[in-house]
Amino acid sequence: MASTRRQFLNRVLAAGVAAISAYIIYPVLRFLTPPQFALGEQETVVAATTDELKPNSAKFFKFQDKPAVLVRLPDGSYKALSAKCTHLGCTVSFESRKDDFLCECHGSEFDLNGKVLRGPAARPLPVYLVSIRGDKIYVSAGKQAA
Repeated sequence: MASTRRQFLNRVLAAGVAAISAYIIYPVLRFLTPPQFALGEQETVVAATTDELKPNSAKFFKFQDKPAVLVRLPDGSYKALSAKCTHLGCTVSFESRKDDFLCECHGSEFDLNGKVLRGPAARPLPVYLVSIRGDKIYVSAGKQAA
């Protein structure tokens, strides 16, 4: 009878070790395994229509489950950038009178190309590719030609 008790305890101990091992190893494997699609290649969205924005105005929209902003410049061209501040992830606002973006959480400021004008943010805002087909403005991941 002592051997059955010992076998039972060994099985319980082995099951516990296996559960803890799986609990630790699974997140590590998920981190090391690349996603099925490369980040930025997963979608293109219709951000606006050509008659939606007046020059020197902006429209916020969702891109890849994150806030993004489409800006119509005074010359009629468009820029699309991430609206998520690279400092702590707050949503930036568009300041049309200064033609820049301001993060009101900690005061970071970015120009229309995403470049940091004033910190504490150290990295620029990601810039997205804008294309116009018909009356629709499409935004997709990738760098827009400067």
